[in-house]
Amino acid sequence: MVLRRVDSTETGASPVDGSDDDRFSFERFARHPFFKEVNAWLVSRVGLRKDSCVVDLACGPGAVTELILQHLDESVPGAYVYAVDPSPSALELARQRIRSRIVRFVQGSAEHLGGLVPPVDTVVFTNAIHLIADKFTALEQVFRTLRPGGTLGFNTTFFNGAYPDGTMRFYKLWVLRAMRWLQEKGHTVTRGVKATAMQWLTPAEYSDLLRSVGFDAPAIELQTKDMTKESLEDIGSFSLFIEGALPGVPLELGAEALRLGVRQAFAELNLSSLPRNWLQVVVRRPALPATP
Repeated sequence: MVLRRVDSTETGASPVDGSDDDRFSFERFARHPFFKEVNAWLVSRVGLRKDSCVVDLACGPGAVTELILQHLDESVPGAYVYAVDPSPSALELARQRIRSRIVRFVQGSAEHLGGLVPPVDTVVFTNAIHLIADKFTALEQVFRTLRPGGTLGFNTTFFNGAYPDGTMRFYKLWVLRAMRWLQEKGHTVTRGVKATAMQWLTPAEYSDLLRSVGFDAPAIELQTKDMTKESLEDIGSFSLFIEGALPGVPLELGAEALRLGVRQAFAELNLSSLPRNWLQVVVRRPALPATP
């Protein structure tokens, strides 16, 4: 399987909050309508019932947990949601946001899911699989956590195929303008600092990986969403994105540089919005064979 190392302009955008400072959390980006749309679409496709037991993996501040709860009935036995995330600060935001007796918040990662929750009907994994280095182990843990016939739904906008034709120019210009602003202000942009590497897979590679774990053939769909200048400013204020795009630059300074870089790149390219592709995947664990 071919893996691609992304450059520093793209590492770090994830629902896992890498900072305890709300100014640099993922929450602001998650409030934009297109973000809710891609996640609501996925949640609507995983076959939730009123009594489903569900894992919201990489739940972040709880936006997707809310979407899942809309499909469940708290009065029906069996309905339950395990909201799992490695970030204590993200889980605290989710606790403040969600008041439901059928939600349990669990700190932990995808690679250890089997030891964190009991068997469930459905796993929803939004906007984070691109950050997992050992995707096989993470998906194997999901497979083991799902009951036979259970469903996994995941999405990402960090995959081979995310950039519609002609849009790569914007991302390069964005970071170049941010770096130029820092230099003009007398700030040193550290050279040679290596940003976190992410593994970007094609849709076909994701399909092969899922089949190798034991899943059925997945249903895969690409969706294009227009990202506004404001939404890109907000992702540019996210701690992990700053650390990827401008390694070695303090968060506050990096956020300001990236905000200005977005505005300059939009103006220079005469953009009103920027299209971006999202990968949506729904796949099932095979059901047990019928008893003869």
